[in-house]
Amino acid sequence: MATVEIQLPEGFASVAEYAAEIKHVYKQYAHLPNMHIVDFFVTGFWQTLPKEWQGYFEASDFELSSLLSLASTGQLDQRAPESLRSYVRAMFHLRLNYHASLPTDQIEKEKHQQELWYFLDSMSPKKQIEVAELSQLVAKVASESKCSLVVDVGAGQGYLSRVLAYSSTGLPVLAVDSSPKQQKGAESMQRRTIKRLQGPRAAANGFKWDSERATRLEHTVMHVSLDNANQLAEAAHATAPDARWMLCGLHACGDLSSAVLKAFAESDATAVVLVPCCYNHISEASQEGSAVGFPLSLGMHGTWLGQNALKTACQATSRWDASPEATLAAFRRNYFRSLLHFLMVAQNQIASDGVAPAVGKVTNTELQAAQAEIPAGAIAHSSADEHDFAVYALAALTKLDHAWRPTAEQCIACYREHGGAGLRQIAAAWTLKSLAGPLIECMVVVDRALYLAEHCTAAGRVRAFALFDPVTSPRNVVLVAQRT
Repeated sequence: MATVEIQLPEGFASVAEYAAEIKHVYKQYAHLPNMHIVDFFVTGFWQTLPKEWQGYFEASDFELSSLLSLASTGQLDQRAPESLRSYVRAMFHLRLNYHASLPTDQIEKEKHQQELWYFLDSMSPKKQIEVAELSQLVAKVASESKCSLVVDVGAGQGYLSRVLAYSSTGLPVLAVDSSPKQQKGAESMQRRTIKRLQGPRAAANGFKWDSERATRLEHTVMHVSLDNANQLAEAAHATAPDARWMLCGLHACGDLSSAVLKAFAESDATAVVLVPCCYNHISEASQEGSAVGFPLSLGMHGTWLGQNALKTACQATSRWDASPEATLAAFRRNYFRSLLHFLMVAQNQIASDGVAPAVGKVTNTELQAAQAEIPAGAIAHSSADEHDFAVYALAALTKLDHAWRPTAEQCIACYREHGGAGLRQIAAAWTLKSLAGPLIECMVVVDRALYLAEHCTAAGRVRAFALFDPVTSPRNVVLVAQRT
């Protein structure tokens, strides 16, 4: 078994010790990340919190804006009860260092970034940074592991694949994606990139194109899952029978990341470099113990997170302080959605234990259309917030194509039942839930790192570290495993 290299929080001597602690702490607070915000009022979730927590957030001088600094830095004022402080300290202390990055040769980095100009077509600024950083890391690992083929899984439009194949790294790449449409788009962009690389600007900058480069990148359509991950090894062997090969992926979604790691573990792949994404799409072992996307490792065996908790892992609290208006608006949307569910249950439109329909974001256009349907004077004596909730309720139900419509009076009565305290309660509970997100992400990362280590010899190397800025790219942790 290989050693796992992770920059652990202070006080932990080994990954095994850290894994045991995060499992213990998660069990203690699992009810918070597993809260479903839509059911907040129906289940009476607020009343399940410690009384001293309720009193702290319900104090008349408590400001919603202070939740942003709580989420970003763990800041609490002196009135906060010790039990709440203990929770917040644990959530921050147990986080892995998401601000570390791989040291790179600055000259090589600048050269690589200049070269990337030829590949930036259709890439967002965020994607440009991610592709630049990851392509350098993949090239470094490929060189160290003597790989002559890279299998890029979940390649999408082929951004990373093209940089690996056509830049100075010059790596043969097999780009794998499940969508024929994505493959077609990638091949179209590939032709445009080749044309640019053959142009006068590239030649003037010393870029030498030759026909051999055009053969470095192949695309294939393949649906990869946990059940057929061995297909990746078969495809690699068919592409280059005698080559040492490796796997990579940029933001491979949910179980696709687990499948890539399984493909590495069960094949002769020499290395893997993977940036996972979309934890909410990870499948878990059932309570009867059937194995799927989480947990993968023996070290995390028996751990159960829950789908609501995995969704919580996708929260980007590092962005809250940078976008205060958007965060406060999100609190209000959560409040309205929870109120609507409460109203629907109260009016027997849905069972209290029924599955709440997914509304999604209600657009300004949908809100304006709903406003036009409300009879003049129906909410003339309501407050601005009561009015806004009545409009939201109508717009959301229209979006759901639900036959029932509440009266304006019913909406106003529902809002008044919970009043201003309801918004504060929702915002506080959402913040407490979101604080656990990084801990859950750590559990997934550690599980995957341990799984890779279990499938490498003692001579191998397994690492997990932050590659991108967490504010720009919240899913910024990369997993790297090398067998030799």
